[in-house]
Amino acid sequence: MSSDKKRVVSELLDKYLFELGVLEDAYIGAKYVPREYTRKEAERLIKVVNEIMNGEL
Repeated sequence: MSSDKKRVVSELLDKYLFELGVLEDAYIGAKYVPREYTRKEAERLIKVVNEIMNGEL
């Protein structure tokens, strides 16, 4: 992995550590433990995913 990619990943982790953890929990838990998210939580997570997918840091 190039140093630029490492820097981007590091910045994403610094900026979105909490949100990425919640997304990981949602992914794993969706099969085993149903959980409801508030609209505000879902909107925040969608925003984070869109920013990451569109390369907006």
